[in-house]
Amino acid sequence: MPDSLWLSLMTTSTSFPHAALLACLQAGQPVELTTTDGRRIESPEQRASLTELLQAAERLHASQLQIAQVADILRRDQKFARPGPPSPYLVRLRQQQAAARQAGNQARQAYVRAAQALVKAWSLKVPPRLAVETFVGEWMLRTLPGGDQHGV
Repeated sequence: MPDSLWLSLMTTSTSFPHAALLACLQAGQPVELTTTDGRRIESPEQRASLTELLQAAERLHASQLQIAQVADILRRDQKFARPGPPSPYLVRLRQQQAAARQAGNQARQAYVRAAQALVKAWSLKVPPRLAVETFVGEWMLRTLPGGDQHGV
């Protein structure tokens, strides 16, 4: 999987770009969503698959931020470590990094499952030789309005 997709899901800010849309979908508010490619949410299955995808993408976004934060702290603090066995603090940081990576892998797997469900529910055509999660990530960035611009 190309890292550019995961980096594109992460913005320079720490907020999830589709948080407002996800909040409206989770609250069960009537959302008249027409994507930029002209598709509308017409069935409960489409709404559920979009909600599941946005939840998975939000978890993926948060886990990638956590991985980056822990890696930055570890990089910063390892510079000043004395030779010899690592301090208990560095051991805790490495354990935290391993836990963050594991959570990131689980979030990525959930995102892939949600992407496959969305492709099925929305009857999207995935081009050959393109991973489903890559296609759906590009589709999200291209078609879903971000931020507070979802027309609610």
